[in-house]
Amino acid sequence: MIRNRALPMSFASPKNKKVVSRTMAYTLQAILAAHGAFSGKTLPKGFRIVHLRCGLEMLPLASELRAVQRIPFFPLIDGNGAEVPVTLLSLFESLGAQSPLAYVEAEYFGGEGTQAHALISEGKLIRPPVVSSSAINGALLYLGVTKGEFRDEFEAAGLDAHRDTDQWLA
Repeated sequence: MIRNRALPMSFASPKNKKVVSRTMAYTLQAILAAHGAFSGKTLPKGFRIVHLRCGLEMLPLASELRAVQRIPFFPLIDGNGAEVPVTLLSLFESLGAQSPLAYVEAEYFGGEGTQAHALISEGKLIRPPVVSSSAINGALLYLGVTKGEFRDEFEAAGLDAHRDTDQWLA
């Protein structure tokens, strides 16, 4: 499948709140949780916690990590949410987090694209995955994020800080 999708992103200057909009490529594949969800846990080799705004933590599923863990690239988006791969289900269980988790995907280029999420509680899916233009905002609401003064929950959490999953670990 050709990856031709992009996300219009807005950036606001903190001084004057002027919004500048640009269209750019954006990809994300990660597990999100409330701060402390992974504390005291031994994460599988290669995983690293990234701290976000709104009291969130993220485990980016970067290219090398996906290869080692045998996690497909965008399985929910490419499969239209039909099935969560066994490798991801096993990963959710192995993380042992008692607090809610959200697995998210986003792929955009040239102003077109989509998002997906799977919501997890105690290592298990709590409902079928969602593939939609606002799936990540729905996942963030599940984790307790509110948009506040930001455009949406996605921006409030700071998920617009990097355009590619691998950049979160650079």
